[in-house]
Amino acid sequence: MALMELAVDFGSSYITVYKRGEGIVLKEASVVVINSHKKKREVVEAGNAAKNYIRAAMGNAREVYPIREGVVVSVEDASLMMSEFIKRLLPDKLFRPQIRAVVMISSGLTLVERRDVETVMLNAGVKDIVLVESPLALLAYTNSVGGLFLDIGGGTAEVASVTQNGISSACSVNIGGAMLNSKIVDYFVENYGLKIGDYTAEKLKIDVGSLYDNDLSATEISGRDVLDGTPRSMEASAKDVRRAISKSVDAIVEVVENVLNMTPPELAGEIGKKGIFISGGTSELPGLIDYLGVRLCLPVTQLKDYDNAVTLGGGVLLEDGKMLNTLLNMKID
Repeated sequence: MALMELAVDFGSSYITVYKRGEGIVLKEASVVVINSHKKKREVVEAGNAAKNYIRAAMGNAREVYPIREGVVVSVEDASLMMSEFIKRLLPDKLFRPQIRAVVMISSGLTLVERRDVETVMLNAGVKDIVLVESPLALLAYTNSVGGLFLDIGGGTAEVASVTQNGISSACSVNIGGAMLNSKIVDYFVENYGLKIGDYTAEKLKIDVGSLYDNDLSATEISGRDVLDGTPRSMEASAKDVRRAISKSVDAIVEVVENVLNMTPPELAGEIGKKGIFISGGTSELPGLIDYLGVRLCLPVTQLKDYDNAVTLGGGVLLEDGKMLNTLLNMKID
């Protein structure tokens, strides 16, 4: 029987898939539009198409985000979504190949949460599943003997000190792009009485978001007045965004400091020389790398393909079974 081998980054915002011998073959938003008819549930759209689906056209269907902060919140909906993604990768042949997958997950998942991920993948048709904490994939991506990795994704920030013998110390917190958007929404309600949506908050963060004190950029945003509900527009600045997210960024700094304090002296010394490797979509926020470097007194280096580093690292482990066995300290055929 033919074999298809995949490395899957099981993310809150995106599912990214690496196929052995081909590289990254799929990157889709972790969202699905479900239509429930009687007792049957059907996928209307999944991934990027679902994210852009016109709400007015949904009818009885509903938009579902089955993975939040790295955790499966609906096994059934996540299984439907993943099944759709796997289906898109299958060759147009009579016989379905056997599918093996290395699945990157947060190191903070409980045993029950890890089993939920396995169940989702099994329901999607994957027969052989190996769960790998994302910091191990980042170590493989950098081809390093050890270091400190900070990955800030859509749902979580993951910090870990890692060696080729595995994770030394790690912490995962629910501070990611989605939370920063939420803080921006709250900020404008509390300070300006203006209710904006998540889309506006995300666009504002991208357009003028910055941690540089001297950034004077600004843009116009629109929302609803919280007192009378009327539409209203105002100018929003980089300073507003900085004030909105600063406490969350400082919380990430504290997590990094705690992980460093739990790291063995020898590895901590190595980290002192190399600094911190940062990845994830939020790492591109202007000024973030410099801010972290000043606060932590360590050099901070953004990984080359920061948005896909975990997936590509999973691909390295998929291609190099010996490295995978070493990092997981187990024998995998």
